Amino acid sequence: MDETSRAKGHKYVTFFIDMDTKRFIFATTGKGADVLQVFSQFLDSKGVLYSQIKEFCCDMSPAFISGIEEKFPNATITFDKFHVMKMVNEALDQVLRQEQATQTELKNSRYAWLKNPENLTEKQESKL
Repeated sequence: MDETSRAKGHKYVTFFIDMDTKRFIFATTGKGADVLQVFSQFLDSKGVLYSQIKEFCCDMSPAFISGIEEKFPNATITFDKFHVMKMVNEALDQVLRQEQATQTELKNSRYAWLKNPENLTEKQESKL
């Protein structure tokens, strides 16, 4: 599941996709825990048991997490790669900034830390 802005302001729509079949399942307005209530009502109308939903992939929204835990207690949650990598990059930035204050050789090394080792230039490899 994921949400996107549908208009200027805070007007959102949340989509539910079957990751196995890559098929669209359902969409509703909003982006909070209430969208899980609406989704569960949709599933009820189709005769789908909540226990059939084994996993959700979503961002780290506390509202999504609480909605899933409340309505689909047997489902596991997997956080999407985009948001996980965003947090990793923010943490790396914070640590590098702190370390650069005392270790000047780390200055301008951020991209060397982020690159795959096989893609490093000779200069980046020696610096790393």
